[in-house]
Amino acid sequence: MVQETKVGNGKLLIVSMYFDINRRNNYDLQKMQVIIMHANGVGIVFAVDSNARSTSWYDVLNNKLGK
Repeated sequence: MVQETKVGNGKLLIVSMYFDINRRNNYDLQKMQVIIMHANGVGIVFAVDSNARSTSWYDVLNNKLGK
């Protein structure tokens, strides 16, 4: 979700993203890059659930259930 809001005389983009644990993070990082390019100098705040335990972030530890 991307929301544009006015802040004083300027604009700010507020972005909420979810990085699906079953999808490579490159897909979501590319989406972020598109938003940054579209913003063209406008301020951006990203709120991201990035699944820090994903193997995309090189997590190799398993819990007792093997997950």
